[in-house]
Amino acid sequence: MENSVHATGHGSRGPTVVPDPLAWFLDTMTRQLQAAGVTHAVVCPGSRSTPLALALDRSPEIKVDVLLDERSAGFYALGLARATGQTVVLVSTSGTAAANFLPAVVEASLDRVPLMVLTADRPRELRRVGASQTIDQVELYGTHVRYFIDLPSPEPLPAVIRYVRNQVLRALRLALSPIPGPVHLNLPLREPLIPNWDRVPADPPALPLPITNLCPSSETLNQAKTYLGQFRRGLIIAGPGTADTIEPTLVQWATAWGWPILADPLSNLRHGDSTVIGSYDLILRSRKGPAPDTVLRIGAIPTSKALNQWLVGLPGVYLDPSEEGRDPNAQDLLVVGGDVTAALTALLNPPAGYEVDTSWLPYWQDAERSVRGQLGDLVRNLGEDYEPQLFYNLGSWLDPLSPAVHPVMISNSMPIRDLDTFCLQSPPPLRFFSNRGANGIDGVTSTALGLAAHYGDVTLIIGDLAFYHDMNGLLAASRLNLNALIIVINNQGGGIFSFLPQSEVLPKETFETYFGTPITIDFSHVAALYHGSFARVGTSHDLGRAIERFAHQPGLRIIEWRTVSRDQNREAHQAILQGIRP
Repeated sequence: MENSVHATGHGSRGPTVVPDPLAWFLDTMTRQLQAAGVTHAVVCPGSRSTPLALALDRSPEIKVDVLLDERSAGFYALGLARATGQTVVLVSTSGTAAANFLPAVVEASLDRVPLMVLTADRPRELRRVGASQTIDQVELYGTHVRYFIDLPSPEPLPAVIRYVRNQVLRALRLALSPIPGPVHLNLPLREPLIPNWDRVPADPPALPLPITNLCPSSETLNQAKTYLGQFRRGLIIAGPGTADTIEPTLVQWATAWGWPILADPLSNLRHGDSTVIGSYDLILRSRKGPAPDTVLRIGAIPTSKALNQWLVGLPGVYLDPSEEGRDPNAQDLLVVGGDVTAALTALLNPPAGYEVDTSWLPYWQDAERSVRGQLGDLVRNLGEDYEPQLFYNLGSWLDPLSPAVHPVMISNSMPIRDLDTFCLQSPPPLRFFSNRGANGIDGVTSTALGLAAHYGDVTLIIGDLAFYHDMNGLLAASRLNLNALIIVINNQGGGIFSFLPQSEVLPKETFETYFGTPITIDFSHVAALYHGSFARVGTSHDLGRAIERFAHQPGLRIIEWRTVSRDQNREAHQAILQGIRP
Protein backbone atom coordinates (compact mmCIF):
# COMPACT_ATOMS: atom_id res chain seq x y z
CA MET A 1 0.00 0.00 0.00
CA GLU A 2 2.96 2.29 -0.58
CA ASN A 3 0.98 4.41 -3.06
CA SER A 4 -1.49 5.49 -0.38
CA VAL A 5 1.11 6.55 2.18
CA HIS A 6 0.50 9.87 3.89
CA ALA A 7 2.78 12.71 2.80
CA THR A 8 4.17 14.96 5.47
CA GLY A 9 3.30 18.62 5.01
CA HIS A 10 5.93 21.33 5.15
CA GLY A 11 5.65 25.09 5.33
CA SER A 12 2.38 26.96 4.90
CA ARG A 13 0.26 24.15 3.47
CA GLY A 14 -0.46 22.75 6.88
CA PRO A 15 -0.98 19.20 8.13
CA THR A 16 -0.46 15.81 6.54
CA VAL A 17 -2.72 14.96 3.58
CA VAL A 18 -3.35 11.89 1.48
CA PRO A 19 -2.14 13.06 -1.93
CA ASP A 20 -4.32 13.10 -4.99
CA PRO A 21 -1.76 11.89 -7.57
CA LEU A 22 -3.10 14.01 -10.44
CA ALA A 23 -3.39 17.20 -8.41
CA TRP A 24 0.06 16.77 -6.82
CA PHE A 25 1.65 16.06 -10.20
CA LEU A 26 0.13 19.08 -11.95
CA ASP A 27 0.49 21.47 -9.03
CA THR A 28 4.20 20.68 -8.95
CA MET A 29 4.45 21.28 -12.68
CA THR A 30 2.63 24.62 -12.72
CA ARG A 31 4.44 25.95 -9.65
CA GLN A 32 7.72 25.14 -11.36
CA LEU A 33 6.57 26.92 -14.51
CA GLN A 34 5.73 30.00 -12.46
CA ALA A 35 9.01 29.94 -10.55
CA ALA A 36 10.90 29.75 -13.84
CA GLY A 37 9.19 32.88 -15.17
CA VAL A 38 6.51 31.48 -17.47
CA THR A 39 3.71 34.03 -17.73
CA HIS A 40 1.65 32.91 -20.75
CA ALA A 41 -0.05 29.71 -21.84
CA VAL A 42 -2.21 28.91 -24.85
CA VAL A 43 -4.70 26.09 -24.30
CA CYS A 44 -6.78 24.21 -26.86
CA PRO A 45 -9.87 22.52 -25.41
CA GLY A 46 -10.07 18.74 -25.08
CA SER A 47 -11.04 16.02 -22.66
CA ARG A 48 -7.71 14.32 -21.90
CA SER A 49 -6.05 17.71 -21.36
CA THR A 50 -8.68 18.81 -18.84
CA PRO A 51 -6.33 18.54 -15.82
CA LEU A 52 -3.66 20.63 -17.58
CA ALA A 53 -6.16 23.36 -18.42
CA LEU A 54 -7.49 23.44 -14.85
CA ALA A 55 -4.00 23.51 -13.37
CA LEU A 56 -2.94 26.46 -15.53
CA ASP A 57 -6.23 28.25 -14.87
CA ARG A 58 -5.57 28.27 -11.11
CA SER A 59 -1.98 29.54 -11.49
CA PRO A 60 -2.16 33.22 -10.52
CA GLU A 61 0.92 34.33 -12.47
CA ILE A 62 0.17 32.56 -15.77
CA LYS A 63 -2.22 34.20 -18.22
CA VAL A 64 -4.17 31.60 -20.20
CA ASP A 65 -5.57 32.20 -23.68
CA VAL A 66 -8.00 29.57 -24.96
CA LEU A 67 -8.06 29.04 -28.74
CA LEU A 68 -10.03 26.42 -30.61
CA ASP A 69 -7.94 25.47 -33.64
CA GLU A 70 -4.63 23.80 -32.80
CA ARG A 71 -2.72 24.88 -35.89
CA SER A 72 -3.69 28.52 -35.42
CA ALA A 73 -3.09 28.30 -31.67
CA GLY A 74 0.44 27.03 -32.26
CA PHE A 75 1.30 30.03 -34.41
CA TYR A 76 -0.41 32.42 -31.99
CA ALA A 77 1.84 31.06 -29.23
CA LEU A 78 4.80 31.45 -31.57
CA GLY A 79 3.97 35.13 -32.13
CA LEU A 80 3.54 35.73 -28.41
CA ALA A 81 6.85 34.04 -27.60
CA ARG A 82 8.60 35.96 -30.37
CA ALA A 83 7.27 39.25 -28.99
CA THR A 84 8.14 38.59 -25.36
CA GLY A 85 11.31 36.53 -25.75
CA GLN A 86 9.87 34.23 -23.06
CA THR A 87 8.80 30.62 -23.24
CA VAL A 88 5.08 30.24 -23.92
CA VAL A 89 3.31 27.03 -22.91
CA LEU A 90 1.13 25.37 -25.54
CA VAL A 91 -1.39 22.69 -24.51
CA SER A 92 -3.38 20.14 -26.50
CA THR A 93 -5.40 17.04 -25.87
CA SER A 94 -4.34 13.65 -27.23
CA GLY A 95 -4.50 12.37 -30.79
CA THR A 96 -4.34 14.39 -33.99
CA ALA A 97 -4.89 17.59 -32.01
CA ALA A 98 -1.25 17.39 -30.96
CA ALA A 99 -0.16 16.70 -34.55
CA ASN A 100 -1.63 20.02 -35.65
CA PHE A 101 1.03 21.86 -33.63
CA LEU A 102 3.76 20.54 -35.95
CA PRO A 103 3.96 23.50 -38.40
CA ALA A 104 4.38 25.98 -35.55
CA VAL A 105 6.90 23.71 -33.82
CA VAL A 106 8.94 23.52 -37.03
CA GLU A 107 8.93 27.31 -37.41
CA ALA A 108 9.86 27.82 -33.75
CA SER A 109 12.74 25.39 -34.11
CA LEU A 110 14.21 26.96 -37.23
CA ASP A 111 13.64 30.55 -36.12
CA ARG A 112 14.78 29.96 -32.52
CA VAL A 113 11.57 30.81 -30.67
CA PRO A 114 11.04 29.26 -27.21
CA LEU A 115 7.90 27.15 -26.80
CA MET A 116 6.97 24.43 -24.31
CA VAL A 117 4.47 22.02 -25.85
CA LEU A 118 2.48 19.99 -23.32
CA THR A 119 0.49 17.20 -24.95
CA ALA A 120 -1.96 15.15 -22.95
CA ASP A 121 -1.86 11.46 -23.84
CA ARG A 122 -3.51 8.17 -22.99
CA PRO A 123 -1.67 6.16 -20.32
CA ARG A 124 0.70 3.46 -21.53
CA GLU A 125 -1.80 0.64 -21.02
CA LEU A 126 -4.07 2.23 -23.65
CA ARG A 127 -1.43 2.64 -26.33
CA ARG A 128 -1.36 0.39 -29.41
CA VAL A 129 -4.57 -1.36 -28.39
CA GLY A 130 -7.03 0.62 -30.50
CA ALA A 131 -8.08 3.10 -27.80
CA SER A 132 -10.04 6.12 -29.00
CA GLN A 133 -8.19 9.35 -29.85
CA THR A 134 -4.82 7.69 -29.35
CA ILE A 135 -1.84 8.04 -31.66
CA ASP A 136 1.88 7.53 -31.11
CA GLN A 137 2.89 10.81 -29.47
CA VAL A 138 6.35 9.69 -28.39
CA GLU A 139 8.83 11.97 -30.17
CA LEU A 140 5.91 13.26 -32.23
CA TYR A 141 7.87 16.32 -33.41
CA GLY A 142 11.09 14.44 -34.09
CA THR A 143 14.25 16.52 -34.40
CA HIS A 144 12.29 19.77 -34.44
CA VAL A 145 12.32 20.03 -30.63
CA ARG A 146 15.30 20.78 -28.41
CA TYR A 147 14.13 18.24 -25.83
CA PHE A 148 11.46 15.56 -25.46
CA ILE A 149 10.36 13.52 -22.47
CA ASP A 150 7.50 11.06 -22.12
CA LEU A 151 6.65 11.70 -18.47
CA PRO A 152 5.32 8.98 -16.17
CA SER A 153 1.64 8.90 -15.34
CA PRO A 154 0.88 10.64 -12.02
CA GLU A 155 1.68 8.64 -8.89
CA PRO A 156 1.72 9.80 -5.24
CA LEU A 157 5.43 9.13 -4.86
CA PRO A 158 7.87 11.88 -3.84
CA ALA A 159 10.47 10.49 -6.26
CA VAL A 160 8.03 10.89 -9.18
CA ILE A 161 7.16 14.43 -8.12
CA ARG A 162 10.81 15.43 -7.87
CA TYR A 163 11.41 13.88 -11.28
CA VAL A 164 8.58 15.93 -12.82
CA ARG A 165 9.88 19.14 -11.25
CA ASN A 166 13.40 18.53 -12.56
CA GLN A 167 12.20 17.59 -16.04
CA VAL A 168 10.11 20.76 -16.33
CA LEU A 169 13.08 22.88 -15.25
CA ARG A 170 15.42 21.07 -17.63
CA ALA A 171 13.03 21.52 -20.56
CA LEU A 172 12.58 25.23 -19.82
CA ARG A 173 16.34 25.71 -19.67
CA LEU A 174 16.79 24.01 -23.03
CA ALA A 175 13.94 26.04 -24.55
CA LEU A 176 16.01 29.18 -23.97
CA SER A 177 19.63 28.13 -24.38
CA PRO A 178 22.00 27.57 -25.95
CA ILE A 179 19.72 27.74 -29.02
CA PRO A 180 16.15 28.86 -28.16
CA GLY A 181 13.40 26.68 -29.55
CA PRO A 182 10.53 24.34 -28.74
CA VAL A 183 10.54 21.53 -26.19
CA HIS A 184 7.93 18.80 -25.82
CA LEU A 185 6.61 17.11 -22.69
CA ASN A 186 4.10 14.29 -23.22
CA LEU A 187 1.79 13.60 -20.27
CA PRO A 188 0.03 10.20 -20.08
CA LEU A 189 -3.00 10.91 -17.86
CA ARG A 190 -5.42 8.37 -16.41
CA GLU A 191 -9.05 8.93 -15.54
CA PRO A 192 -10.56 10.45 -13.47
CA LEU A 193 -9.41 13.72 -15.00
CA ILE A 194 -10.64 16.18 -12.35
CA PRO A 195 -7.87 16.94 -9.81
CA ASN A 196 -8.67 17.32 -6.11
CA TRP A 197 -6.66 20.42 -5.25
CA ASP A 198 -7.41 20.02 -1.54
CA ARG A 199 -5.20 16.94 -1.50
CA VAL A 200 -1.90 18.50 -2.55
CA PRO A 201 0.86 18.13 0.03
CA ALA A 202 3.42 20.85 0.63
CA ASP A 203 6.63 20.57 -1.33
CA PRO A 204 9.94 22.36 -1.18
CA PRO A 205 9.91 25.67 -3.12
CA ALA A 206 10.21 25.40 -6.88
CA LEU A 207 13.59 26.13 -8.41
CA PRO A 208 14.48 29.31 -10.31
CA LEU A 209 15.54 29.06 -13.92
CA PRO A 210 19.30 29.52 -14.37
CA ILE A 211 20.15 31.58 -17.45
CA THR A 212 23.63 31.24 -18.87
CA ASN A 213 25.11 33.81 -21.24
CA LEU A 214 28.17 32.15 -22.67
CA CYS A 215 31.11 34.43 -23.36
CA PRO A 216 33.30 33.57 -26.34
CA SER A 217 36.79 32.47 -25.37
CA SER A 218 39.64 34.95 -25.70
CA GLU A 219 41.50 32.45 -27.86
CA THR A 220 38.62 32.23 -30.36
CA LEU A 221 38.26 36.02 -30.40
CA ASN A 222 41.97 36.47 -31.09
CA GLN A 223 41.70 33.98 -33.95
CA ALA A 224 38.72 35.86 -35.37
CA LYS A 225 40.42 39.25 -35.16
CA THR A 226 43.59 37.93 -36.80
CA TYR A 227 41.54 36.26 -39.52
CA LEU A 228 39.48 39.36 -40.33
CA GLY A 229 42.59 41.52 -40.17
CA GLN A 230 43.83 39.91 -43.39
CA PHE A 231 41.09 41.62 -45.39
CA ARG A 232 40.32 45.22 -46.31
CA ARG A 233 36.97 45.06 -48.05
CA GLY A 234 34.51 43.37 -45.76
CA LEU A 235 30.74 43.34 -45.41
CA ILE A 236 28.79 43.25 -42.17
CA ILE A 237 25.62 41.23 -42.80
CA ALA A 238 22.95 41.97 -40.18
CA GLY A 239 20.42 39.24 -40.88
CA PRO A 240 16.96 38.55 -39.45
CA GLY A 241 16.97 38.27 -35.69
CA THR A 242 19.90 40.62 -35.11
CA ALA A 243 19.29 41.95 -31.60
CA ASP A 244 18.53 45.68 -31.32
CA THR A 245 20.87 45.91 -28.35
CA ILE A 246 23.94 45.46 -30.53
CA GLU A 247 23.18 48.40 -32.83
CA PRO A 248 25.49 51.01 -31.18
CA THR A 249 28.38 48.55 -30.99
CA LEU A 250 27.77 47.42 -34.57
CA VAL A 251 27.90 50.99 -35.86
CA GLN A 252 31.15 51.59 -33.95
CA TRP A 253 32.54 48.41 -35.49
CA ALA A 254 31.59 49.49 -39.02
CA THR A 255 33.22 52.88 -38.51
CA ALA A 256 36.42 51.45 -37.02
CA TRP A 257 36.94 48.89 -39.80
CA GLY A 258 35.46 50.95 -42.65
CA TRP A 259 32.93 48.27 -43.64
CA PRO A 260 29.26 48.80 -44.56
CA ILE A 261 26.38 47.19 -42.64
CA LEU A 262 24.02 45.45 -45.07
CA ALA A 263 20.90 45.32 -42.92
CA ASP A 264 18.07 42.92 -43.69
CA PRO A 265 14.68 44.55 -42.97
CA LEU A 266 14.07 41.98 -40.22
CA SER A 267 17.21 43.16 -38.42
CA ASN A 268 15.24 46.36 -37.72
CA LEU A 269 18.43 48.39 -38.21
CA ARG A 270 17.44 50.31 -41.34
CA HIS A 271 17.37 53.73 -39.79
CA GLY A 272 19.71 56.48 -38.78
CA ASP A 273 23.38 55.77 -39.27
CA SER A 274 25.07 56.27 -42.65
CA THR A 275 27.03 53.02 -42.29
CA VAL A 276 23.76 51.08 -42.68
CA ILE A 277 22.90 50.16 -46.27
CA GLY A 278 19.29 49.20 -47.00
CA SER A 279 19.26 49.25 -50.81
CA TYR A 280 21.81 46.48 -51.37
CA ASP A 281 19.31 44.25 -53.19
CA LEU A 282 18.83 46.87 -55.91
CA ILE A 283 22.51 47.81 -55.87
CA LEU A 284 23.62 44.23 -56.46
CA ARG A 285 21.05 43.64 -59.21
CA SER A 286 21.69 46.88 -61.08
CA ARG A 287 25.46 47.41 -61.10
CA LYS A 288 28.79 45.65 -61.08
CA GLY A 289 30.95 47.10 -58.35
CA PRO A 290 34.06 46.09 -56.45
CA ALA A 291 33.83 42.68 -54.82
CA PRO A 292 34.24 42.09 -51.06
CA ASP A 293 37.04 40.03 -49.56
CA THR A 294 35.26 38.77 -46.46
CA VAL A 295 32.11 38.99 -44.38
CA LEU A 296 31.11 39.38 -40.74
CA ARG A 297 27.72 37.71 -40.34
CA ILE A 298 25.18 38.17 -37.55
CA GLY A 299 21.69 36.70 -37.42
CA ALA A 300 19.95 34.34 -39.82
CA ILE A 301 20.52 34.25 -43.57
CA PRO A 302 19.34 37.42 -45.34
CA THR A 303 16.15 37.59 -47.36
CA SER A 304 17.70 38.88 -50.58
CA LYS A 305 18.42 36.18 -53.15
CA ALA A 306 20.88 38.50 -54.90
CA LEU A 307 22.83 38.98 -51.69
CA ASN A 308 22.85 35.29 -50.84
CA GLN A 309 24.15 34.44 -54.30
CA TRP A 310 26.86 37.09 -53.90
CA LEU A 311 27.96 35.57 -50.58
CA VAL A 312 28.49 32.05 -51.94
CA GLY A 313 31.97 30.87 -51.04
CA LEU A 314 32.94 34.17 -49.37
CA PRO A 315 35.07 33.53 -46.23
CA GLY A 316 34.50 35.28 -42.95
CA VAL A 317 33.38 35.16 -39.32
CA TYR A 318 29.91 34.31 -38.02
CA LEU A 319 28.89 35.59 -34.58
CA ASP A 320 26.11 33.49 -33.08
CA PRO A 321 24.86 32.80 -29.53
CA SER A 322 25.28 29.11 -30.28
CA GLU A 323 27.96 27.48 -32.32
CA GLU A 324 25.46 26.43 -34.96
CA GLY A 325 26.69 27.67 -38.32
CA ARG A 326 23.60 28.59 -40.37
CA ASP A 327 25.40 28.69 -43.70
CA PRO A 328 23.46 27.56 -46.79
CA ASN A 329 25.79 29.67 -48.96
CA ALA A 330 28.77 27.31 -48.54
CA GLN A 331 30.99 29.97 -47.00
CA ASP A 332 34.16 29.27 -45.06
CA LEU A 333 33.00 30.78 -41.80
CA LEU A 334 34.80 30.81 -38.48
CA VAL A 335 31.90 30.50 -36.02
CA VAL A 336 32.30 32.44 -32.78
CA GLY A 337 29.73 31.16 -30.29
CA GLY A 338 28.47 33.05 -27.25
CA ASP A 339 27.26 36.55 -26.47
CA VAL A 340 27.28 38.54 -29.74
CA THR A 341 27.64 41.97 -28.12
CA ALA A 342 30.61 40.76 -26.08
CA ALA A 343 32.22 39.37 -29.22
CA LEU A 344 31.66 42.59 -31.18
CA THR A 345 33.11 44.65 -28.34
CA ALA A 346 36.19 42.42 -28.16
CA LEU A 347 36.69 42.69 -31.92
CA LEU A 348 35.97 46.42 -32.08
CA ASN A 349 39.52 47.65 -32.66
CA PRO A 350 41.28 46.28 -35.75
CA PRO A 351 44.61 44.52 -35.15
CA ALA A 352 47.80 46.55 -35.04
CA GLY A 353 48.91 47.68 -38.48
CA TYR A 354 45.48 47.30 -40.06
CA GLU A 355 44.92 49.82 -42.86
CA VAL A 356 41.33 50.80 -43.58
CA ASP A 357 40.37 50.91 -47.27
CA THR A 358 39.09 54.48 -47.32
CA SER A 359 37.22 54.00 -50.61
CA TRP A 360 35.20 50.93 -49.64
CA LEU A 361 32.54 52.30 -47.26
CA PRO A 362 32.10 55.52 -49.29
CA TYR A 363 31.40 53.42 -52.40
CA TRP A 364 28.43 51.80 -50.65
CA GLN A 365 27.22 55.08 -49.18
CA ASP A 366 27.30 56.74 -52.61
CA ALA A 367 25.45 53.78 -54.15
CA GLU A 368 22.84 53.97 -51.39
CA ARG A 369 22.21 57.68 -52.01
CA SER A 370 22.00 57.11 -55.75
CA VAL A 371 19.50 54.26 -55.52
CA ARG A 372 17.32 56.07 -53.00
CA GLY A 373 17.28 59.14 -55.18
CA GLN A 374 16.14 57.16 -58.22
CA LEU A 375 13.72 54.74 -56.57
CA GLY A 376 11.12 57.32 -55.57
CA ASP A 377 10.56 58.53 -59.13
CA LEU A 378 10.55 54.98 -60.51
CA VAL A 379 7.89 53.82 -58.04
CA ARG A 380 5.75 56.92 -58.55
CA ASN A 381 5.86 56.43 -62.32
CA LEU A 382 4.35 52.94 -62.02
CA GLY A 383 0.83 54.07 -61.33
CA GLU A 384 -1.52 53.78 -58.39
CA ASP A 385 -2.21 50.06 -58.09
CA TYR A 386 1.21 48.41 -58.19
CA GLU A 387 2.50 46.45 -55.21
CA PRO A 388 5.87 48.24 -54.74
CA GLN A 389 3.88 51.36 -53.83
CA LEU A 390 2.86 49.90 -50.47
CA PHE A 391 6.33 48.95 -49.36
CA TYR A 392 8.01 52.13 -50.59
CA ASN A 393 5.49 54.28 -48.67
CA LEU A 394 5.10 51.98 -45.67
CA GLY A 395 7.36 53.90 -43.30
CA SER A 396 5.79 57.26 -44.06
CA TRP A 397 2.27 55.84 -43.80
CA LEU A 398 2.74 53.98 -40.52
CA ASP A 399 5.36 56.06 -38.68
CA PRO A 400 3.11 59.06 -37.80
CA LEU A 401 0.47 56.63 -36.55
CA SER A 402 2.84 54.74 -34.24
CA PRO A 403 4.04 56.82 -31.27
CA ALA A 404 5.27 53.66 -29.47
CA VAL A 405 6.84 50.46 -30.72
CA HIS A 406 4.53 49.05 -33.35
CA PRO A 407 4.93 45.50 -34.71
CA VAL A 408 4.50 44.94 -38.44
CA MET A 409 4.13 41.30 -39.44
CA ILE A 410 5.16 40.59 -43.02
CA SER A 411 3.98 37.45 -44.78
CA ASN A 412 6.33 35.17 -46.66
CA SER A 413 6.31 34.83 -50.44
CA MET A 414 6.28 38.25 -52.19
CA PRO A 415 5.58 40.65 -49.26
CA ILE A 416 8.85 39.96 -47.43
CA ARG A 417 10.82 40.24 -50.67
CA ASP A 418 9.14 43.52 -51.57
CA LEU A 419 9.80 44.84 -48.07
CA ASP A 420 13.47 43.98 -48.51
CA THR A 421 13.72 45.66 -51.93
CA PHE A 422 11.53 48.74 -51.58
CA CYS A 423 11.41 49.69 -47.88
CA LEU A 424 14.91 51.15 -47.67
CA GLN A 425 14.40 52.95 -44.38
CA SER A 426 12.19 51.99 -41.45
CA PRO A 427 11.42 54.47 -38.65
CA PRO A 428 12.34 53.17 -35.16
CA PRO A 429 8.71 52.82 -33.95
CA LEU A 430 8.17 50.11 -36.57
CA ARG A 431 9.46 46.66 -35.73
CA PHE A 432 9.25 44.08 -38.51
CA PHE A 433 8.55 40.40 -37.95
CA SER A 434 8.21 37.43 -40.29
CA ASN A 435 8.22 33.64 -40.06
CA ARG A 436 11.52 33.14 -41.87
CA GLY A 437 12.50 29.87 -40.20
CA ALA A 438 10.65 27.60 -42.62
CA ASN A 439 9.43 30.45 -44.86
CA GLY A 440 5.90 29.05 -44.99
CA ILE A 441 2.64 30.92 -45.52
CA ASP A 442 0.67 28.90 -42.96
CA GLY A 443 -0.12 30.51 -39.62
CA VAL A 444 0.96 34.04 -40.57
CA THR A 445 -2.24 35.69 -39.32
CA SER A 446 -2.13 33.80 -36.02
CA THR A 447 1.51 34.76 -35.49
CA ALA A 448 0.57 38.40 -36.01
CA LEU A 449 -2.23 38.14 -33.46
CA GLY A 450 0.24 36.65 -30.98
CA LEU A 451 2.33 39.80 -31.46
CA ALA A 452 -0.77 41.92 -30.90
CA ALA A 453 -1.42 40.18 -27.58
CA HIS A 454 1.88 41.57 -26.31
CA TYR A 455 2.19 44.93 -28.05
CA GLY A 456 -1.49 45.92 -27.98
CA ASP A 457 -1.82 46.25 -31.75
CA VAL A 458 -0.25 44.92 -34.95
CA THR A 459 -0.19 45.64 -38.66
CA LEU A 460 -0.13 42.56 -40.90
CA ILE A 461 0.74 42.70 -44.60
CA ILE A 462 -0.26 39.49 -46.34
CA GLY A 463 -1.18 38.12 -49.75
CA ASP A 464 -4.59 36.70 -50.57
CA LEU A 465 -3.46 33.04 -50.57
CA ALA A 466 -1.61 33.30 -47.26
CA PHE A 467 -4.62 35.08 -45.76
CA TYR A 468 -6.86 32.24 -46.90
CA HIS A 469 -4.50 29.67 -45.35
CA ASP A 470 -5.10 30.95 -41.81
CA MET A 471 -8.58 32.45 -41.75
CA ASN A 472 -9.33 30.24 -38.72
CA GLY A 473 -6.76 32.29 -36.82
CA LEU A 474 -8.95 35.39 -37.03
CA LEU A 475 -11.17 34.00 -34.28
CA ALA A 476 -8.46 34.97 -31.78
CA ALA A 477 -9.03 38.67 -32.56
CA SER A 478 -12.66 38.70 -31.40
CA ARG A 479 -12.26 35.99 -28.76
CA LEU A 480 -9.33 37.71 -27.04
CA ASN A 481 -10.27 41.34 -27.87
CA LEU A 482 -7.12 41.92 -29.92
CA ASN A 483 -6.35 44.88 -32.15
CA ALA A 484 -5.05 44.15 -35.64
CA LEU A 485 -4.89 46.03 -38.93
CA ILE A 486 -4.60 43.52 -41.80
CA ILE A 487 -3.68 44.65 -45.32
CA VAL A 488 -4.52 41.91 -47.82
CA ILE A 489 -2.75 42.30 -51.16
CA ASN A 490 -5.19 40.66 -53.56
CA ASN A 491 -3.53 39.90 -56.89
CA GLN A 492 -5.68 36.80 -57.40
CA GLY A 493 -3.26 34.02 -56.61
CA GLY A 494 0.35 33.19 -55.88
CA GLY A 495 2.25 36.23 -57.08
CA ILE A 496 5.72 34.87 -56.47
CA PHE A 497 5.33 32.11 -59.07
CA SER A 498 5.17 34.74 -61.81
CA PHE A 499 8.82 35.49 -61.05
CA LEU A 500 9.90 31.86 -61.45
CA PRO A 501 10.73 29.89 -64.61
CA GLN A 502 7.40 28.07 -64.47
CA SER A 503 5.65 31.21 -65.69
CA GLU A 504 7.83 31.38 -68.79
CA VAL A 505 7.89 27.75 -69.94
CA LEU A 506 4.42 26.42 -69.08
CA PRO A 507 1.20 26.99 -71.03
CA LYS A 508 -0.88 29.72 -69.39
CA GLU A 509 -3.71 27.36 -68.41
CA THR A 510 -1.31 24.85 -66.84
CA PHE A 511 0.52 27.59 -64.98
CA GLU A 512 -2.68 29.07 -63.57
CA THR A 513 -4.01 25.66 -62.49
CA TYR A 514 -0.93 24.48 -60.61
CA PHE A 515 0.90 27.67 -59.62
CA GLY A 516 -1.17 30.84 -60.10
CA THR A 517 -4.11 29.22 -58.23
CA PRO A 518 -6.47 32.22 -58.20
CA ILE A 519 -9.19 32.24 -55.55
CA THR A 520 -12.55 34.02 -55.69
CA ILE A 521 -13.25 34.74 -52.04
CA ASP A 522 -15.09 37.93 -51.12
CA PHE A 523 -13.03 39.01 -48.12
CA SER A 524 -15.75 41.39 -46.92
CA HIS A 525 -17.64 38.29 -45.77
CA VAL A 526 -14.56 37.11 -43.87
CA ALA A 527 -14.44 40.43 -42.00
CA ALA A 528 -18.14 40.16 -41.18
CA LEU A 529 -17.76 36.56 -39.98
CA TYR A 530 -15.13 37.63 -37.45
CA HIS A 531 -16.77 40.96 -36.47
CA GLY A 532 -14.17 43.14 -38.16
CA SER A 533 -14.25 46.42 -40.06
CA PHE A 534 -13.59 46.21 -43.79
CA ALA A 535 -12.53 48.42 -46.69
CA ARG A 536 -11.73 47.53 -50.31
CA VAL A 537 -9.42 49.85 -52.24
CA GLY A 538 -7.87 49.84 -55.70
CA THR A 539 -5.16 52.51 -55.62
CA SER A 540 -2.20 53.20 -53.38
CA HIS A 541 -3.64 56.66 -52.63
CA ASP A 542 -6.85 55.11 -51.30
CA LEU A 543 -4.81 52.50 -49.46
CA GLY A 544 -2.86 55.19 -47.61
CA ARG A 545 -6.09 56.94 -46.65
CA ALA A 546 -7.68 53.68 -45.47
CA ILE A 547 -4.64 52.93 -43.31
CA GLU A 548 -4.89 56.38 -41.75
CA ARG A 549 -8.63 55.94 -41.15
CA PHE A 550 -8.31 52.49 -39.58
CA ALA A 551 -5.03 52.98 -37.72
CA HIS A 552 -6.41 53.94 -34.32
CA GLN A 553 -9.67 52.03 -34.42
CA PRO A 554 -9.89 49.11 -31.99
CA GLY A 555 -10.49 45.51 -32.92
CA LEU A 556 -10.02 43.71 -36.22
CA ARG A 557 -9.68 45.88 -39.33
CA ILE A 558 -9.17 44.39 -42.81
CA ILE A 559 -8.18 46.39 -45.90
CA GLU A 560 -8.31 44.48 -49.17
CA TRP A 561 -6.09 46.12 -51.81
CA ARG A 562 -6.88 44.88 -55.30
CA THR A 563 -3.75 45.36 -57.35
CA VAL A 564 -2.81 44.89 -60.99
CA SER A 565 -2.46 41.40 -62.44
CA ARG A 566 0.44 39.22 -61.44
CA ASP A 567 1.98 39.58 -64.90
CA GLN A 568 1.79 43.37 -64.70
CA ASN A 569 3.32 43.27 -61.25
CA ARG A 570 6.28 41.24 -62.55
CA GLU A 571 6.77 43.70 -65.39
CA ALA A 572 6.72 46.60 -62.92
CA HIS A 573 9.46 45.01 -60.85
CA GLN A 574 11.53 44.53 -63.98
CA ALA A 575 10.96 48.15 -65.03
CA ILE A 576 12.21 49.43 -61.69
CA LEU A 577 15.30 47.27 -61.86
CA GLN A 578 16.07 48.36 -65.41
CA GLY A 579 15.47 51.98 -64.47
CA ILE A 580 18.16 52.04 -61.77
CA ARG A 581 21.30 53.58 -63.21
CA PRO A 582 24.81 52.96 -61.80
